[in-house]
Amino acid sequence: MTAAEPNFFDQWSVYARVVAADYMFHRDIGAAVEAALRARFADGPFSLLDLGCGDAKTLAPLLMRLRPARYVGVDMTQAALDLAARNLSALPCPVTLRRADLLEGFGTEKFDAIHASFSLHHLSTERKAAFFRRAAAALADDGVLLLVDVMREEDETLDLYHRRYCEALRTAWTGLAPRDREEICAHIVANDLPEPSSVLMAQAGAAGLSPLGEGAKFGWHRFVAFTPRAS
Repeated sequence: MTAAEPNFFDQWSVYARVVAADYMFHRDIGAAVEAALRARFADGPFSLLDLGCGDAKTLAPLLMRLRPARYVGVDMTQAALDLAARNLSALPCPVTLRRADLLEGFGTEKFDAIHASFSLHHLSTERKAAFFRRAAAALADDGVLLLVDVMREEDETLDLYHRRYCEALRTAWTGLAPRDREEICAHIVANDLPEPSSVLMAQAGAAGLSPLGEGAKFGWHRFVAFTPRAS
């Protein structure tokens, strides 16, 4: 075990409690992701690239109800990938886990579905545009990009978003200790760079992707599916 790993597990334990309490609407968003996959593939097999997969604990039960032909998970943290290997062990399809960052994780393969959950907001605006270009290149012709992330309101500056999100977090995330809430807020202010939805839609469109419907919105937490635009 490296010196960095205990800190990872401490942080991951806090995040696991956030997910379990559904503070970021993982349940409703997961239902929307599952519905989009069923609508696109009609319960048939599909290959899935999961970017920023973390421990895959939220996605694994969903995939057990579907018929993935192959799963590829990508994350920068080996400890998270080790947990993902356990959580995905019952999946009845080949599972590949790669250690790489969000943009390096695409490789050269084509996928029927690409899933990125609460990871894109860590990238700069320019790197988000690169993400959409690489996603468009990596999707099969009838594939689908499943984007789950936080997005600023159209009238929010980044500083205002940070302030409002942390105010809401301190008020509503009462299942966490005050110290944990403050550490999460410090992480958000130091690392989170969410865009307004209009910016992401424009970037996706420039990459040749079109939204499938309006998606789902739960405050700042949103789900949007995209598909390659017909030429």
